[in-house]
Amino acid sequence: MFTGLTLAALLAAGTTATEVLRFGMDTRGIPGSWVPGLEDRREDSRQPPQVTRAQLQKLQGVEVDILKALAVRLGVRPEIVPTSWFDLEKNLVEERYDLILGSWTPNPRTPAAIAASIPYYDWGLMAAVRADSAVRTLADLEGRRVGHIPDPSVETALRAMRASLGAEFVELKDGDALFDQVAEGTLEAMLFDSMYVRWRASRDRTFRIISEPLNRLGYHVGVPRRNQALLERVDTAIRQLLDAGEIARVREKWEGAQKAPVR
Repeated sequence: MFTGLTLAALLAAGTTATEVLRFGMDTRGIPGSWVPGLEDRREDSRQPPQVTRAQLQKLQGVEVDILKALAVRLGVRPEIVPTSWFDLEKNLVEERYDLILGSWTPNPRTPAAIAASIPYYDWGLMAAVRADSAVRTLADLEGRRVGHIPDPSVETALRAMRASLGAEFVELKDGDALFDQVAEGTLEAMLFDSMYVRWRASRDRTFRIISEPLNRLGYHVGVPRRNQALLERVDTAIRQLLDAGEIARVREKWEGAQKAPVR
C-alpha cells in the first residue's frame, strides 16, 4: 500500500513506469481529496480549484489513497488534473484527462461517451442531525426541514424519501452549507454522502448520525467508452485492490471498517 506516501513520493518511487495517465479530480472535497491548510471554501465550486503544483503534492484523502494504489496496480505514473466536480464528465469528453477519479457516480445525464468501471467504493445518502437534537429516528423527521444538495445520481432516491419521510426538503448548493445550517438549527437534519457524514461525525461532536445509508450507489472510475482496453485494465486493477483488502483498509482509515462493494 502507498497510503502513507505523498503523491510526490509515489512519483519519485515509480521511476520505472513510463506510461502517464491523467486523472481528473476536484481537489476541494474532504475527505475525498484536499490540501490541508488550504482555505478554499470561498472559491466558486463550479470553477477549477485554485491550487498550485506545490500544494498539489500535499494532497490527501480517500480518493488520493485509492489513486496511489490504483496507479501501482496499473503500472503508471499518475498526473492529477484539478477540475471542478461539476465538470468532471465534460472535461473527460473533451480529452482534458484520461480518467475520472473523485467520488464520481454515473447518472442518467452522464454522456454516452463515458463508461463506468466496476465500483471501487459503495456509498449512500445518510441522515445526520445536531447532537442535541430531539430527533432520534427517521420517523421523527416528519414535518421538519431536511437539507440535501442537487445531485443527479440521487434524484430517484430523494423522490422516494420525500414521499416516505413526510419532511420538508430544502436544496442547498454544497455540503458545507448543509452542515452549517444543521449546526445553526436552520435545518433539523441533512441527507448527504455517507463517506463524508461518517468522517465528519467521527471528528465533530456537533453532529450525530441517525441512519444507515438509505440507498446504495457506487463510486466508479470514468473512462472514455472508446478506450475499452483501458476500461478493462482499470476493472482488473480495482478487483485486485478489493480482493487484496487495500480499499477496505483505506475505508477504515478514513471512516471506519465497511463492507466491500458488491461486484
